[in-house]
Amino acid sequence: MVLVTVVTLGIGSYSALHSRGAELSEVNSSLDFVAQAALDNPEQSIGAALFAIDQLTLNATLIFLTDEGQETLVRESSLAYAGAPSKKIIEDAAIRPIRVSTRDPYQLRSVKLGEDEFILIARSINFIDEHFEANIRALAAFTFLVDAAAAILLFFYFRRVNRRDEVASLARMQEFLGDASHELRTPLTVVKGYVEMLSKKQLISEADQARAFTRVGTEINRMENLIQDLLLLAELGESGTRDIEKIDLSEIVSAHGTDFTTLNPQREVVLKIDTNLEVLASRDYLSRFIQNAFTNIMRHTPSDAAVTITCTKSGKNALMSIEDAGQGLPEKAYAENIRSLNRFDKSRSRENGGSGLGMSIMSAVIEKLNGSFSLRKSALGGLAVVVTLPLSKD
Repeated sequence: MVLVTVVTLGIGSYSALHSRGAELSEVNSSLDFVAQAALDNPEQSIGAALFAIDQLTLNATLIFLTDEGQETLVRESSLAYAGAPSKKIIEDAAIRPIRVSTRDPYQLRSVKLGEDEFILIARSINFIDEHFEANIRALAAFTFLVDAAAAILLFFYFRRVNRRDEVASLARMQEFLGDASHELRTPLTVVKGYVEMLSKKQLISEADQARAFTRVGTEINRMENLIQDLLLLAELGESGTRDIEKIDLSEIVSAHGTDFTTLNPQREVVLKIDTNLEVLASRDYLSRFIQNAFTNIMRHTPSDAAVTITCTKSGKNALMSIEDAGQGLPEKAYAENIRSLNRFDKSRSRENGGSGLGMSIMSAVIEKLNGSFSLRKSALGGLAVVVTLPLSKD
């Protein structure tokens, strides 16, 4: 992970510095061009300098400085010019452009006319500093995301390889890492692309730059959601199981179902719940499962789509199903491995801000509780989430 950080910072810093150097070189070249035009026309130095500025359409300030130190502003620009710098700086600027650090920093180039008379040509470089700072902030955000992704992947790897069933666990982890890398790569690619566009000055207007930073922020939020869900999957994948106790499944499903009904008054919600169905489980894990199922319904179905919540006894098991009248899933999704990170509909999570790991988390919760979890077509026309948990023995 240290190597990843070093490489990322190295490449990103080089890119930001190279971009800054290129912008500064362009400013210096334009100042040298104006100064050379003045030197080539000694009898009309100021006029030649003005013509060169107009020819390049430069945002530059032009000042005539007399031997008595009086300044005449010949051409004004957006630069907040605060007066001539020291004589030494002006004399050095006659050889090459010199940076003058003021509240509005600028590059200065001078042309000596007489014994102590000069033409001063100045261009603001505040925009260069702003671009550099923006690139550094973007680099810091990108580096953090890369480190977080690397840390999560390493965490999963070392946690899983220590499990007792090492061979089977390692095989699953290899598949998991490949899919997780794919999911993590998407927002990272977007962030990297906008960083490169900003560093190469491909986004010039303020509107384009604002849109770029908005997109970067959105992808960072997606990464945060993805990392949080990956951490939950890591917790569920631990060998130990916490807070397992005898709980009333009927009471939990009824409570969450009632809450869902209250919060979604536009939906027709039907509760079919048998009483006193007790299972050995974690109240927290079951609550996460049910809430995840309800969140998926609210995100991916119309606001008035009907919902049926069922919890009944089936032999030695408790059978819970949550059905909706939404559009359901593609046909092939019902036969796929739920634990896979591949989204059933890749646009759904991006549009609604999810990480795409909801089904993986739900499957992991039920697996942790020694139950079974499946997806079926709902009698209502949408999706049915079906769970079987063993009833506790008296």
